[in-house]
Amino acid sequence: MEGCLSETVPHENPLVNNKKLRQMFVSMVEARCLDEDVAALQRRRKTRLRLDSIRGQEACRVSTAIDLLPGDLVSDSQAGVVMNLILGADAGSLLKGLAAPVSDKAHSNVSEKQLLWIKDVEDRLRIAMGVALSFKTWKRANIVVAYVLGREATGRAWRQILSLAAKLDLPMIFVVLPEGDGKSKNVSRKARSCGVPGIPVDASDAVALYRVAQESIGRTRGGDGPVVIECVRYRLKGKQGASVLDPIVQMKEFLLARKVGDQAWMDRVEEVFRKRLATQKL
Repeated sequence: MEGCLSETVPHENPLVNNKKLRQMFVSMVEARCLDEDVAALQRRRKTRLRLDSIRGQEACRVSTAIDLLPGDLVSDSQAGVVMNLILGADAGSLLKGLAAPVSDKAHSNVSEKQLLWIKDVEDRLRIAMGVALSFKTWKRANIVVAYVLGREATGRAWRQILSLAAKLDLPMIFVVLPEGDGKSKNVSRKARSCGVPGIPVDASDAVALYRVAQESIGRTRGGDGPVVIECVRYRLKGKQGASVLDPIVQMKEFLLARKVGDQAWMDRVEEVFRKRLATQKL
């Protein structure tokens, strides 16, 4: 087991080292486990507050947020607590927060690393742009990562937002999340027409997403303006018809193929975290 988790494996990729790969896998698995727990909690309790599931988005979120720096901020497209976990919050504290009396303010259950969640996408993104503009004005090297659902990244308002972000060279990364059938809405091409680099990436490929995110974040921190990362669900054809590969399954296969982690270690990651959650059940 120790040999399998060595950080000095021959031919290790210096751009995404083994330690980072394992960190990404752990974060993705923990996000899935918490997401399932929150969904189960909502089924048991009749509450007015409905939190959104991020299932299938684990690679998109973890790969683009795992290396954010202190002072960077996230604008989320969905009301929930799983992103808080990805950003470093304690799972127990998040679950306790859900136990509090439900009110209309419960949607603001975010960490200090997140901007307030607002249902209206235009208002949400304009607030994120305002924060990014303040970073630029104060000459801070921080960025805003704005997660946007595929259906939100369309229409005149979206074009106006991207065009303004490009004109102001805002330090923003727009991450367009997959949903529904996952078909590409050509968001990358539309972004480029607005003067913003648009990059389509496999939504299930955490490693590819990480590499694109690192390059994009470096570019944006350097003052070169916003970038759009479009997470696309590519469908694989098989005997049972077309299907989308689960991002966690794909990451497992990647780690096993490169001997970065074995099956026993991967199973233990989930087992240990589920035990932690079990001790903090509401």
